[in-house]
Order: sequence, then structure tokens, then C-alpha cells
Amino acid sequence: MSEHINPWGNDLYGDYSQLFSEFGLQHVDSKLASRLPMTNRLWKRGIIFAHRDFDKFLDSFDKGKPVAVMSGIKPSGDFHLGSKLTAEQIIFAQKAFQSKLYYCIADLEAFADNGQDFEASHEYAVQNVADLLALGMDEKNAFIYKQSENKAVSNLGFIAARKTTLATLDALYGHQNLGLYTAALVQCGDILQPQLKEFDGPKNVLVPVGVDQDPHIRLCRDVAQKIDPKFILPSATYQRLFRSLDGTTKMSKRDPMNVISLNDDPELVKKKVMRALTGGRATAEEQKKLGGEIEKCVVHELMFFHFEDDDAALKKFQHRCASGAISCGDCKNDVAGKIAAYLKDFQARKKKLLPKARKIIEK
Repeated sequence: MSEHINPWGNDLYGDYSQLFSEFGLQHVDSKLASRLPMTNRLWKRGIIFAHRDFDKFLDSFDKGKPVAVMSGIKPSGDFHLGSKLTAEQIIFAQKAFQSKLYYCIADLEAFADNGQDFEASHEYAVQNVADLLALGMDEKNAFIYKQSENKAVSNLGFIAARKTTLATLDALYGHQNLGLYTAALVQCGDILQPQLKEFDGPKNVLVPVGVDQDPHIRLCRDVAQKIDPKFILPSATYQRLFRSLDGTTKMSKRDPMNVISLNDDPELVKKKVMRALTGGRATAEEQKKLGGEIEKCVVHELMFFHFEDDDAALKKFQHRCASGAISCGDCKNDVAGKIAAYLKDFQARKKKLLPKARKIIEK
């Protein structure tokens, strides 16, 4: 594994064990998961697998102290299945802890990373917030904002810069341009904003993210109490990264034919799924005799991560593959149909929510 985690790259970081030994992540074990007030497939299946100080966040929640949830999106494209996982983490936390969600539209980062102007980011932001609403976010208990319009966040980012050296940034991220370093410092402002006086002061803040975003958490934890000794170090929970359809990288907006977008036409999704990596054997005879290698199969991951909530049904799906009872082609057809039905329903909900999303963004 590289000595750096690049939150702007497409690496998978398949050997997660090194993230614990090299970067100090903490394991999510059964004892910690049992403290949740409710659960879902992300927790039950170990998709959320690591944390930083989530136990301390739970301590505050159990004692009735104020807590908050914070996350965001770089508005540079449609939500894909990786974005969906993070959104589901966020929405679960908002509901489970009945806490306010602070949600950042990272249009400054979109400019720094993608050279995208604010007008384009605005339209993507409308789409992304509509996705969140369709996935179940409670907008009445949320503070949604653009980085470019939030002076408090920019001020905190500037103060964080005063407390940070280039050597620290290089150690965390590797050599990057100053725009990306600046975007990372502004994200410190995003994460610390819920602890400002105007938001009722210091509190435990949970940041649910993909594991590739850990450098941002480490940077913020490093500077938080340098900015204000009263600030509580932010907590984080981390999900496993979801692979691209060919299995080579994490799912990313940068590779349209290897990603499933929540806005994809269902017929296009069927074509994409039929091209996806499987764990199928070389011949039909071997498939029947030996069964599929499910641990290699992205099509199985589509069901495991996203499209089969029922654990018993998932076990039946896995058994069909591992026992050789189904061919990869037939399995892909079944999964493609299930995804297409999900997207048809999701897109209908989202369409109705677009006016509300635009109102939220343009208020």
C-alpha cells in the first residue's frame, strides 16, 4: 500500500488491514455495533468496518449530550453507487441519533479538483440534494450549504491553514497542487462548523465517509484543538470502497461505463451489468461442477452492498452461485432486472423532489 491515501484518486486500498496498522483506524466490532439504537445492512454486513472515536460519540449520545452528523458531496456529477453508500451512512446516522445533519456542497473542491465553475456545481448540487431526499434525508433537520457561500467555513479553513505546515499536508496527501491542499483545509472548516457558538458550541460530530477520505479526518483532528481548545475531536465511521464494474478501481464519476449512476437509464444499466466482472469459471461444465468464485464477483457485490436488504434472500443468491446452480449470464440478467426496477422507482421519487431540492439550494 502507498504511504498516502489519496482522497481524489481511484485506488481501492484492498488490503484494509494496513489502514489499521499504518494509519490508526479502529475496528468496528460486535460490541460497538450492538450499541447502535438501530441497524441496517451496512452495519450488519460489515460494510461499515472502521472508525475513529465512534465510541466517544456513542458515549455522548447515550448520556443525552448534543451530537451532530456532518458530511458532504463534491458536486461534479450524478450520484453513483459509491455516493449512494455514503448517503445511506449519513441518512442512517441522522435517523438513528435524531441529530442535525450538516451537509456541505463542496463547490470549492469541485473547482480545485475538476476546474468546474460554480454555475455547473449549482446544477449538480440540485440533483445531488434531490438524490438525498429520495434516499430518505430529513431536510427539516438538516443544514445544507455551499462552501462558496459560507463565510464561517472559509474563516475556519483559513485559521486551519495558519496552524498547518506544508510538510504536514505533504505527509498526509503526498505532493498535490495548492488548490487541493486549500480544499482540504476548507473541509476542516466544514467539519468543525457544527461546534461554533452559533450552532450551540462544542459537541461530538460524526463524519460518515468512505475510507479513502480518512486523510481529511486526520487533518481536522490534528488542527481542531489548535483552533479552539474547547473543540471536541471529530469522530468518523468508514465504509468499504465499492468497486467499479470491471473490478479494477473504486467506482468513480471519472469512468462512465464502469459506474452505475442513479440517473442511468435502466436499459443502459442492463448493458453495463452484462459487462461486469464475475467469478465465473472458464466453461459451463466447470461452473456447474465447481460453482462460481463469489469473492471475485462484482455482480455479487451489487447485491451485497446495495440491492438485497434481506439477509436470507442474499444467502440463497450466494448459494446459487457457489453451488453452480446458475450461470453467470442468467445471474447477470436477474441482477440487472432488479437494479433496473430499483432505479425506475428511485427516479420517479427523485423527479417529484427536484423542486424541493432546488428550493433548498437556492434559498
